[in-house]
Amino acid sequence: MTEQRNSGDTTATHSSSSATVLGMAAYVIFPVLALVTAALGFILVLNDRLVPGLVFILIIAQIWVIGGLWAHFRRRRLTQPTEGDQRL
Repeated sequence: MTEQRNSGDTTATHSSSSATVLGMAAYVIFPVLALVTAALGFILVLNDRLVPGLVFILIIAQIWVIGGLWAHFRRRRLTQPTEGDQRL
């Protein structure tokens, strides 16, 4: 009986730490990477390196944006209460 309780606590702790990591990635890491990549692309365009600059802005920065959206929606799905959860 205590083994079941401990495994439930481990699952809750794992879920909480995963949500924290996903939140950090979605709200800090991916947006900062997208901003830095877009700034570097803009600098490349200003220095007459048009093709690499556009690649940075249109492809690489968008990969970071998609990664941030993926982490956000994954975190939201992970933190939604299940049917068995009851809130007081």
